[in-house]
Amino acid sequence: MEKIEKLKFILGIILISFAILGGIIFFLESFSILNNILSESSLSMIYQNGISIAGERRLVGSAVGGGPSNVTIFLGLCGIAGAHLLASVKIN
Repeated sequence: MEKIEKLKFILGIILISFAILGGIIFFLESFSILNNILSESSLSMIYQNGISIAGERRLVGSAVGGGPSNVTIFLGLCGIAGAHLLASVKIN
C-alpha cells in the first residue's frame, strides 16, 4: 500500500469507529443502561450545567433549554465519510 492508501485506511477506520461507538452509546442510553455511570449527579460541580457560587447552584441561560442535537448528523456524516474512504482504498 502506498502512503496515501494507508492514510485513507486509517482515517476511514477512525471515522467509522466514531459512528459505531456513538451508535452504541445512544443505544445503551436509550434503555437507561448507562444512567448510573453517566449521571450528572456523579460529576463534579465543575462539569454540571450552570455555575456554582458558594454552594448555590445557578443555571446559565443556554444551559437550560432543549433542542435537537446535532450529534446524530455528525455521527452519520462521519460514518458516510469513513465508508467512502474505506471503499476507495486499493489493496495490491
